[in-house]
Amino acid sequence: MQIAFYRKPGFWQLLSVVLLLPALFSHLGYLPLDTGSDEPRRALVALEMMLSGDYITPTLNGQPYFNKPPLYNWLIAASFRLFGNYSSFALRFPMAVSLVLYGLTIYLLVKRQLGQRIGFAAALMFVTNTRILLYDSMLGLIDTTFSWLTYTAFIFVYQFDRKRNYWALFLTTYLLTAIGFLMKGLPSLVFQGLTLLAYFLYTKQFRRLFSPAHFAGVALFLLIVGSYYAAYFTRNQIPPSKIVSVLFDESAKRTVVHFGVVETVRHLITYPFEMLYHFAPWMLLVVLLFRKGVFRPPGTTTGEDRHPDRPLIAGQPFVLFCAVTFFVNFVIYWSSPQVYARYLLMLLPLLFTVFAYLYYDRTPPTDWRRRYWELLLGTVMVVVTLGTWITFFHPETKVIPGLWWKCGLTFTGLGLITWQYMRQPEHRLVILIAFLAMFRIGFNWLVVPPRIYHRLEYKESSEHIARLSLGKPLFGYKQTIGSDGQTDVNSFHIEAVRGEVLKKTDRIIPGALYIADSVSLAGQDYQTLSEFNLFDRHPAKLVRFEPSPAVGKAK
Repeated sequence: MQIAFYRKPGFWQLLSVVLLLPALFSHLGYLPLDTGSDEPRRALVALEMMLSGDYITPTLNGQPYFNKPPLYNWLIAASFRLFGNYSSFALRFPMAVSLVLYGLTIYLLVKRQLGQRIGFAAALMFVTNTRILLYDSMLGLIDTTFSWLTYTAFIFVYQFDRKRNYWALFLTTYLLTAIGFLMKGLPSLVFQGLTLLAYFLYTKQFRRLFSPAHFAGVALFLLIVGSYYAAYFTRNQIPPSKIVSVLFDESAKRTVVHFGVVETVRHLITYPFEMLYHFAPWMLLVVLLFRKGVFRPPGTTTGEDRHPDRPLIAGQPFVLFCAVTFFVNFVIYWSSPQVYARYLLMLLPLLFTVFAYLYYDRTPPTDWRRRYWELLLGTVMVVVTLGTWITFFHPETKVIPGLWWKCGLTFTGLGLITWQYMRQPEHRLVILIAFLAMFRIGFNWLVVPPRIYHRLEYKESSEHIARLSLGKPLFGYKQTIGSDGQTDVNSFHIEAVRGEVLKKTDRIIPGALYIADSVSLAGQDYQTLSEFNLFDRHPAKLVRFEPSPAVGKAK
């Protein structure tokens, strides 16, 4: 009897991809800059490069910015030029393309080692974890692109070692490490060092680290990174120790060195549990590790596994590599009290590969771990599907235009997928991926629109100030802007309208206008031209200082 097309895994794989592409791109530029992340900073650095014509020296409000090298800002600037504007879509486009290519890379690299089914699962588990799906895939941040490069370097270590091609191993991984360094600094070098050290230790090839091929890889890294900094120091009279200090502080400030032992111990205990909700639902598959002999070598048996010819993690070389590489690099973040979930995006595919392998190859459908995980997720799917109708009762969503058809299509799509999830136990993992893709489409329709009003306030008020000041020099006065990075969103919108860098100054220049807050204006004689809010409703004014030196109240 011929099997219906919707009962084949290929149908659910195709449906997942077909749903995910519009889900990721359709509302990419819908919201203005996110004031709760580093997105405005990434946009502002790229914009100032374009306005100044200096792509070597990153700046914020015209002052040197040392925290990150400039490579990702070059990608943003290229996207701005590609689309001919400074829109949110253009800002986030490099991230979205990187995410798609990252998923494709995971699929191709894992497929080569473990087959198409596990490769697809690992790739789409990464793309559809809640952190990526509902947050990072909507922001123009460095981390997705950086993580794609770093993960690829991880896997190249394994693949080229299996081919005994060590020149390719070291040259390609150090090339990717150099590109990553020019995006994010020292973390790229730390990942490379830990991975090489761990791999060649547990494969008993420590001597490879002293081979000519390794030294050539290091030389390539130094050549690429050194070439950039040679150009930087030629153009800027800044001591190298200044940049080295800032790059080191950026990496060390989140560790025990800064937070102390007590806070670090607390983080060690709580962070594994935080990961369960950051990367749900796939992180819940950690239950598959709760068995005897999960790391046993091949040829041995336990009471739970009577198939010595089908090794578990320790007997499957690629899966073991993923597990060891994940753990060795994860320890750095596990021991760092101030760490954001996006910092782990290069490690997640390694862990999800282990989970997908255990789920498909080592855990039968009757296993209690798999059954309870599937039952829990099935229950959540039912609740989420029914919950779409809440939008008719929430004050922020019930006014969404076209709510009936948007809610109806979301409910119908989620409902049909959930129904098939119940009827096809052999395909539940990939059906869940399709459910999450459909959920993101509903999220775009029903959850994203109300978020626009808060962000529009800063965009519209900043653009209003920019238009009022056109034709006159404009400065940020004293510490009003740029002191802590929170006003980057205002600076970006002002610079985009005016077409010039908004610089900071402590001087009063005849004929110039200033953006200043009450603290900076204390004791000054000035005329208020307009009032608005900086980030987080910090009140500020567009002012002109009076030529008279007399001190008096504002006019």
